[in-house]
Amino acid sequence: MPHSVVIVEDEIAVAQLLADYLGQCDDFQVLGIATDKATASRLVALGQPELLLLDIHLPDGNGLELLGELRRQGVGSDVIMVTAAKEVAALEKAMQLGAFDFLVKPIMLARLDQALAKFRARHQQLQQGEVLTQSLVDKLLGTDSSASAASDTRLPKGIDAVTLSKVRQLFQEDAQAQLSAEKVGALIGASRSTARRYLEFLLTQHELVADLSYGSIGRPERCYRWRR
Repeated sequence: MPHSVVIVEDEIAVAQLLADYLGQCDDFQVLGIATDKATASRLVALGQPELLLLDIHLPDGNGLELLGELRRQGVGSDVIMVTAAKEVAALEKAMQLGAFDFLVKPIMLARLDQALAKFRARHQQLQQGEVLTQSLVDKLLGTDSSASAASDTRLPKGIDAVTLSKVRQLFQEDAQAQLSAEKVGALIGASRSTARRYLEFLLTQHELVADLSYGSIGRPERCYRWRR
């Protein structure tokens, strides 16, 4: 039996992209698309989907509010949040309400594949009725210690994954942007020196390129842009 899915997304183009992509997967069935909170509530109540793709910003409310209401009603659907929001607080709230993954717009299909694979693995492990062990708990909650250790080794000391994601997102949202360390610091709420540390790290990873910007007054300023 395919896994049932409801898509809650106010941008029709994004909703259709998700529906079309899931339609190509034999193990998923889209029960419906809701573009607002009210319709979403009705669809979920009727369909009781196993998976909910849920946007945060809806024309008649908030996806996080909807998720909170569904949880209070006893709806246990797995949830992947989909959003263009930049607030880390939104991620924290979604996790508290049981969302197991978080996709940031513009959605990359490779990243969507990862989220769907994670859902499949969680569902399969729960259905197998395995004896509860710490290892199984870590896999289900995405806190596998071996995966965590591997992740830690990939980032050098002084580089935090959350802050790095915020810096990277600035350039992904506007590939034409040329930003200085001072500007990036202001946008993410960090000091110029902290921003420069993350910018230089992305430079070493060949994700950014750096140029000198010559203003009318003062010394040239080092600016960064997304590597196209």
